[in-house]
Amino acid sequence: MLGLKRGTVRLEKNHKEWKSLFEIEKQTLLDTLGNLILDIEHVGSTSIPEVPAKPIIDIRLAVSSIEDDYLKQFIELLENLGYHYMHKFPDRHFFAKGPEERRTHHISIVEYGSDSWSDSLLFRDYLIKNEVEREEYTKLKDDLAKKFENDRPSYTREKEKFIENIIKKAKSV
Repeated sequence: MLGLKRGTVRLEKNHKEWKSLFEIEKQTLLDTLGNLILDIEHVGSTSIPEVPAKPIIDIRLAVSSIEDDYLKQFIELLENLGYHYMHKFPDRHFFAKGPEERRTHHISIVEYGSDSWSDSLLFRDYLIKNEVEREEYTKLKDDLAKKFENDRPSYTREKEKFIENIIKKAKSV
């Protein structure tokens, strides 16, 4: 089942349906946003076969600029699709879909070609191709999910070093 309460951590085994759910959402986003976006990618653990994940589809939207004036166009269009604007980070704008009790999709709007764009793709693609690191990531996630079941910020923070190391490895290949 897709969806998770905001702030909590619950991992599910990876479902083949997640890819299909991404493709459906991707088409909806393309139909709605059209040429405002340069690319759309499925990222995060739901995009990596065999890796357990929070049942939330993570999406990266690549745009030419993440400046506030440019973003205003996106907020209304995405709100019409059930997304809520959550945060501005230095490198991205973050949206969540669904009520707080059951978030189903996350979108990060990033500049095309930025580290935020390329690093998420490098991480995903490296783990897809490398079984040993995929298994290490699975164990790490399982351990952290048990430890931080009701503390998603800590769960996320504790994965950062592993993610950074994988991105370095991917860049060196």
